[in-house]
Amino acid sequence: MRKEGILVEPKDDVVVVLEAVSAGDTVVYVENGMEREVGSISDIPVYHKIALRDIAKGEPVIKYGEKLGVAIADITRGEHVHVQNLDSEREDMN
Repeated sequence: MRKEGILVEPKDDVVVVLEAVSAGDTVVYVENGMEREVGSISDIPVYHKIALRDIAKGEPVIKYGEKLGVAIADITRGEHVHVQNLDSEREDMN
């Protein structure tokens, strides 16, 4: 099934899905005016991220054109990107 996603910045490593995605779905997004797609290999909740490329453990993950965090495990193109494979670098607010 085709689902929609949004690429915020062209250099981002992830697309935000605009509806829940199931493994096997295709996420369609626009990059530089061209429609692109990535196949999902995992279930992804609404407004979460899908990887656009393979990202090795230890590599930065880019969203909004900025470093969102670091991969704590290898991430495969089409995989859900979240706390299970990403260490956020947000400031600790506690």
